[in-house]
Amino acid sequence: MALTDVFIARQPIFNRANAVHGYELLFRSGPENFFAAHDIDLAATQGLERSVMSFGFDELTQGRLAFVNLSKRVLLNELYTLLPPDRSVIELLETVEPDEQVMAACHRLKSYGYQLALDDFVYRPEFDPLLELADIVKVDFRIPESRSVEAINRLKSYDCKLLAEKVETQDERVQAQQLGFDMFQGYFFCRPEMLRRRAPVPGRTNYLQLLREVAQDDVEFERVEGIIRQEVAFSIRLLRYLNSAGFGWRHQVETINHALRLLGVRQLRKWVSAVATVGLADGKPIELVTTALLRARLAELLAGPAGLARSDLELFFGGLLSVMDAVMDEPLDRVVDSMSVSPALAAGLLRHEPPFGPVLDLAIAQDRGDWNQMEALAGQLGTAPGQVQEAYLTASSWAAGLVKAA
Repeated sequence: MALTDVFIARQPIFNRANAVHGYELLFRSGPENFFAAHDIDLAATQGLERSVMSFGFDELTQGRLAFVNLSKRVLLNELYTLLPPDRSVIELLETVEPDEQVMAACHRLKSYGYQLALDDFVYRPEFDPLLELADIVKVDFRIPESRSVEAINRLKSYDCKLLAEKVETQDERVQAQQLGFDMFQGYFFCRPEMLRRRAPVPGRTNYLQLLREVAQDDVEFERVEGIIRQEVAFSIRLLRYLNSAGFGWRHQVETINHALRLLGVRQLRKWVSAVATVGLADGKPIELVTTALLRARLAELLAGPAGLARSDLELFFGGLLSVMDAVMDEPLDRVVDSMSVSPALAAGLLRHEPPFGPVLDLAIAQDRGDWNQMEALAGQLGTAPGQVQEAYLTASSWAAGLVKAA
């Protein structure tokens, strides 16, 4: 694969209110360069260029801040000025030493209106000048000494905000906030808060019934319409979705019956899956909904390249279920059992077995920016990494549009 290929993913960064503060944009210059030290500059340079010219900055960030890593060379060459200052946070990699050139470049960066972040920060006295300039300091929460009370108190003496990276569980999220962190990054929002049996409220029960109905081989429109009509608010939300610009109907959709006739079975499954996910995730970070929808659409788009074109809707549902344990605060095996999915899809979700397991794992790896895993699974399925990237961007735009329409 040519070195000009660039892969992109994004990871949300949350504030103390669990709202998305921004996204870290994750770039790699190609599968063969994932962790090659001599290509750090190449990856950073191409990542900046492609985020503006190829991928679309606004589409990637949805109007929020973009956190972008810089190597020393890219910092000194000021290639980051391709990005809008009021929408960008420039992260200095931990390998960048604060020599005279770097400090002068950082002062210029700040004068241009950019925010400065220090990535994977581990305190050393020689980094004091950078701490004086930094707006944000990112701390690896998996390193005990970095998150110690002593280390955190030292950082609090500077005029900067603290961001906890690699926060994996809700308990760690709470612990990080108690320590004084202002922002949080990691997979905590994709994990169940507690593994307990939750008694569904009436509206929640209807969402689950709808998901079960559209997962059946033979969808009965009358049963679906009956469930929808039990919830006035649900009916309004469904019609609002359907009348949004993304569906492109020529005439206003006014009744549930009209909606069902327009959609047909295939679109009905996707439509109900999306809206039910929004409803089930009430009270959860909206990014969890976006992740569920993105993975669903991405898995569906990967069906063809993986030789499973006839199973695209099943893969769509599998992508949706891949985060349903966090949505429902239930173990995934219990969620899968309650949805009455096919044995093959259950085996793919729970035990990563083919034919569906590798495709779902590929969608998850791409979503997380796990480039080594993405390359390995793409090769296993005979899918070009570039196809995965193209599908990811399409899925990301589709998911963001649905969430916005909600």
